Amino acid sequence: MKLLISIKSVEEALIVKDSKFDILDIKNPAEGSLGANFPGVIKEIIEKSPNRVISAAGGDLPGLPGLSSQITFGLANLKPNFIKLGFYNFNDFETAVKIINEAKNAIRLSGTSAKLIAAAYGDYKEINSFNPFLLNELAFKTEIDGIMIDTINKDGRSLFDFLKPAELKDFCQQAKKAEVFSALAGSLSFDDLGLLKEIKPDIVGFRGAVCENNDRSSKINSGLINQLYQKLQN
Repeated sequence: MKLLISIKSVEEALIVKDSKFDILDIKNPAEGSLGANFPGVIKEIIEKSPNRVISAAGGDLPGLPGLSSQITFGLANLKPNFIKLGFYNFNDFETAVKIINEAKNAIRLSGTSAKLIAAAYGDYKEINSFNPFLLNELAFKTEIDGIMIDTINKDGRSLFDFLKPAELKDFCQQAKKAEVFSALAGSLSFDDLGLLKEIKPDIVGFRGAVCENNDRSSKINSGLINQLYQKLQN
């Protein structure tokens, strides 16, 4: 199980420079769960993190394949290892298929090799959005590289307040059958590590739990990241 840590600035990239984790995720929490950061920020973080595997969030996106492909093309040219697209404010499966197909075409057009992750939200019923369990079907029908469940609402509730461990375990098992990697995030805490080890996603994403005062909008804490990484190894 790999540990993904989300940061929002060059300053935070320097704070976590020597921390132990597997994937450095660049997002903009001020613009949503998978808020997209600015090209200059992403570029500088990548330049200052030469030995890191980099993920870049592309936003909580509506069902617009053209917009999604343009965002993917722009991010691909910054050369992260992973690009994450959030399926927000729509629930049509065929639209999701088109988004992924056009995003993969955009990556090919860029001449880069970024892997594409489709993300949906565990609180999808509250927001009337894309069912995250359809991501498994999407994995069988497209060239997606990975699928992820996060949450939109950052109000103190976590992924486990919306979805049962058994559902998430099945999600991860189905991802393996589709030969894509699975990722889970959504206000996860240190206390969730036991459940996560039972569910066995390929990647777990954290931010709030490794920030000062357990607040995703505050500064990230290198020591907490190291503690989290150590607990994941045990």
